[in-house]
Amino acid sequence: MGRLGIAPSEAKTLTLEQLEAVFRHALEREKDEWRRQRWLAAVLVNISGKSVKKAILETDLLAFEDEKKESSLRALLRSYGRNQ
Repeated sequence: MGRLGIAPSEAKTLTLEQLEAVFRHALEREKDEWRRQRWLAAVLVNISGKSVKKAILETDLLAFEDEKKESSLRALLRSYGRNQ
């Protein structure tokens, strides 16, 4: 068993779409683990009370690309199908 949870011989039999699905699942599983660690770190910082003046969010510690704020201009261009 490899890190993706499938044997190399099984991976060789998968189609490209199936292999991409396995990779997406592995990436989401890894991100979930990082989210749990990020949440725990934020809780520990917030309950300590002495190290911060205001409560911090998990995304203050670590923000994934899909969680980052997008500028309104970039969102408008993306809505018109232009990736700027």
